[in-house]
Order: sequence, then structure tokens, then C-alpha cells
Amino acid sequence: GKGGNRLNITDEMLYAAAPEAAERWLDTLPGREDCGHNFSLTFEASMSALLRRRRKRRWKTLALLAAVIAALGALLASGAVAERPDNYRVYAAQEDGLVSYSARPKDTGVDLPFRPLIPGWAPEGFVRDPDKTKATGHAVFSYHSQEDPDNLYFYIDQWHGEEQNGLFAGNFTLEDVEVDGEDAILIYNPDTSLSRLLWTQGADVFLLSAKGLEREDLFQIAENMKW
Repeated sequence: GKGGNRLNITDEMLYAAAPEAAERWLDTLPGREDCGHNFSLTFEASMSALLRRRRKRRWKTLALLAAVIAALGALLASGAVAERPDNYRVYAAQEDGLVSYSARPKDTGVDLPFRPLIPGWAPEGFVRDPDKTKATGHAVFSYHSQEDPDNLYFYIDQWHGEEQNGLFAGNFTLEDVEVDGEDAILIYNPDTSLSRLLWTQGADVFLLSAKGLEREDLFQIAENMKW
């Protein structure tokens, strides 16, 4: 903060405090089965690099995890998600570098079977990755560019029959849009070329996450999902 006395925090102090801080914040959060949490693409990449170096710099990984958990807890406590309107179909809000989102499908009261949709269109040069394990009511399909797989890729999460809520880190611009005439939210960062498109269709919620794709590509993918 500004002003006041400065405290000299040593590596040993951080190493000792991080597990306790993480445990304290974890106790305040809902259980794993109640969470629909999604980290940003950049955060996931950063954490992968940190975890690969965990043996040499374990205290820094613990400190970072504790800081992230504290930030998530603070956002939940702030009530950003709770302030969403009652009649929303899709909703997103940003506070202190964290984006919270919610999506409510139309047909939650109808007993419809889960039928995963796959993109019927992808940008030229993109190929589909091997399918990831599908949980009950959840499917993920991912694609990458053959020329630049690290900087040009996208994946789509599809959830069936229930509301989805999540959080991810980063400074993004939020824009109300439409996908096939239905309310949607475009979440993008022009500086990092990261973007997400959130929408619903029938009994399902869709989240398209991408890096390096043009705006037109996102909507072309979203509006050409097929059985």
C-alpha cells in the first residue's frame, strides 16, 4: 500500500506462510463438485512453467498459489457474481483483474439427452486434437493451427442441462453480442489476442476459448456447431 512502514519479507517467511494462507482460503471456497472454475490461457501456461520448476523454486509456486486463492476468495466475497440480474441468460463482470461469468440454458426443466456438438467450420490450416475425456454432461473439443500451434488455437467447452459459473484472471473487454440470435458475451484482450465467447443453445452452455483468432472467426465457429 501507499505510505506507512515497510515490512521486509524473507523467502523463508513466504515459504512458511503460503501453505497456511492457501489452507485458510480453501476452507472458505465451495467444494470441487460445486465449482465451474476456468483459469485464463495465460495463467495456465504460466502455472505449467512454474510447476515444471517446482523442485528448485517450490516456495515461489506456493506463494503464487496462495495469492491466486486469496484473490479468488476476495472476488467471491465482494459479491460480483451475486449481483447479476435475475433474468440473465449470460452474464459477465470484471473486478480487480478477475472476470466472473455465468450462463443459464433455456431448457433446464426439460429432460433432454446430452448430445455433444462439434465445430462444422474451422479456420484454414486448423486441425482437430484428440478428444479429451468427456465427463457426464461435459464435452471439450480443441483445434490448433498446423503452422503456429502455440499462438493459434481454440477449444470449446459444452455443458448440459445446468447453469455454469466460472472465474479466470486477466484484464479483458466485455461486450454484449449475439450468436444465432441468442444473447452472448464476447470477452477479449486485444493486447494478448486471447478471447472467449459465451453463449447458450437449448439445454446447453458453450464457452469458446481462443488465442490468435479474428473476431469474425469466433462467430463463424460458434454459429456452425453441428451434431
